[in-house]
Amino acid sequence: MKVLDCGCGVGGPMRTVASVSGAHVTGITINQYQVDRATHHNQRLGVAPLTDVVRGNFCELPFAHGTFDAAYAIEATCHAAKLEDVYGEIFKALKPGGMFLSYEWVSTRDFDPANPEHVRVIDEINFGNGLPEMRTWDQAEDAGKAVGFKLVTSLDLAVASEVADGWWKRLDELAWQNEVSHVVVTALDTLWLAPKGLKDVHNMLRNVARSLVAGGKTGVFSPMHMLVFQKPH
Repeated sequence: MKVLDCGCGVGGPMRTVASVSGAHVTGITINQYQVDRATHHNQRLGVAPLTDVVRGNFCELPFAHGTFDAAYAIEATCHAAKLEDVYGEIFKALKPGGMFLSYEWVSTRDFDPANPEHVRVIDEINFGNGLPEMRTWDQAEDAGKAVGFKLVTSLDLAVASEVADGWWKRLDELAWQNEVSHVVVTALDTLWLAPKGLKDVHNMLRNVARSLVAGGKTGVFSPMHMLVFQKPH
């Protein structure tokens, strides 16, 4: 079985999928550093025979049509300028009947675009994570259907479990570390000991951590909306 990992990063999910399923997984990432690290870890952990890592743009996949039996994207396609572009490329790369699972960052049913606080939270998440925009859950569904996929499952895993704690709680518990870091970075910057721009980057990360927590607490944001699509036979 041949599987595509679309936006594979340094290959954590790739190694899990390959080692557990025995499928051959090809990962694609636009970043050469990630290609090198993924390849290194695949070799170190013994899954190199089951994996390939390619540098490329997932909106212009360098694979022949009908190459893969299945595909997945984990917290990756949210970085595409248009979901239809990357979903369309995945659609073409799949064989008829092939399945595609996407793990998307989305705004939820609880998001109110007329609520300034909701808008601020989503805007900070977008800025801090380099996202072109935040799609709604139904926009992500529609993007898949627009390129020809059949929607099989759409489920917000952030709220699907009756027993698991909120995904944001660990981040909230560690907020004190951000405040300690803020004091240290501010002091270093005041003494001209910090590299130029460090304080700005730190403040951006501090703000986005707060906004991620706020997005989780209010329920307006999910980093784990699961979509399962199928290419028609």
